[in-house]
Amino acid sequence: MMQRFNVFFTIFFSLLLISCSDHKIDSDVISNGSTMSAEAREAEKNLDKASYADIADIFLDTNEISFDKNILIIFGKNNCQYCDMLKDMIKKDENLKQTIKDNFNPYYINISYSKIHSINFNDKQSKVDTGSIASLFAVDFTPSIVFLGRDGNVRYLFPGFTPKFKDLVLEVIRKDGPMGEYESLNNKIHNL
Repeated sequence: MMQRFNVFFTIFFSLLLISCSDHKIDSDVISNGSTMSAEAREAEKNLDKASYADIADIFLDTNEISFDKNILIIFGKNNCQYCDMLKDMIKKDENLKQTIKDNFNPYYINISYSKIHSINFNDKQSKVDTGSIASLFAVDFTPSIVFLGRDGNVRYLFPGFTPKFKDLVLEVIRKDGPMGEYESLNNKIHNL
């Protein structure tokens, strides 16, 4: 028994000495983490895009939200049956897609992912995470539909799905101004 212990101890000690030698570490074999970190950060910035890939030709990248036009934001999440129904509705209606593109900077924000969004508004740039934007608009239901003017003021909020989405879009376009009382929310938006 003692002999086995001595053999085991000798092998263990030899391996320990070999692993602690001063040989140079091959940087091609072991990553220093910087390349992976950059790739991981880039992948994280674009992770949400897969959730609306089938209508990505309409929606702009949420990395940078610009107010050079009126804004349409649809808040969705993964495994949301009504979000998928809304996306299908948009995808199948070429006139609706063109109307959205012509009248809005449209964004689809998937609240299942955390992301930093750069908001360019009134010559000011703010960085806001997905959760904060969703909280700002009190997103409790998905989809939630938000229409904003170029001035950053809320034109209309619709929590949930509507089969009359196209009519809603057209009504917001026709109505030149807010379709509700949003003064408190507008103040929060302007203080971002």
